[in-house]
Amino acid sequence: MKKSTYPWLFSVIILVVLLLVALYLGYSGYFFSISMMNAPTDIQVGDTVQINLSPNETSVVSFTLDGAYLPGERIPQIIQLKADNLEKDLKVRVKAEIFSKNMVTDLDFVTTDFFTKGADNYFYYTDTLAGGNKITFCFYLVIPEDSELLSKEKYVLSVVVENLDASLDVEQIWNMQENIENA
Repeated sequence: MKKSTYPWLFSVIILVVLLLVALYLGYSGYFFSISMMNAPTDIQVGDTVQINLSPNETSVVSFTLDGAYLPGERIPQIIQLKADNLEKDLKVRVKAEIFSKNMVTDLDFVTTDFFTKGADNYFYYTDTLAGGNKITFCFYLVIPEDSELLSKEKYVLSVVVENLDASLDVEQIWNMQENIENA
């Protein structure tokens, strides 16, 4: 072999090694992603859920919902709101919607006595949530009477919990947000 072929041979060996490493990482990454997609990580409707609140933040929890439920059906679902490690009292409101590729529907709940439903379809906590406390938001989900869920489809039920510091003018802030959303 000539001395001039050594750089080419070295380059080819390096490229083959890099190709093998890339194939291995791609192949193992593929199987890793497939196993993650099949992992039972979705929260199913009926599981008790605790949502940890942070001050002046929105928390979102999404559930997988089968379309096999009938309109007006009550589904057992406990959703609790926790205010651990908070130094301030909070005002809380909650909204839930069912999403699919063709529709968005507001959902109703059987709530505790401390929540009232507003005209904007949010459920408002009538008291202030003190730091370190936990409250139960609902006991049952109620499928809307006008919904047309298809039994073969999966839906996403999204629960949005908004909170603000109780010392703020919460009604004014949330009314402004409602006016912005309606514009």
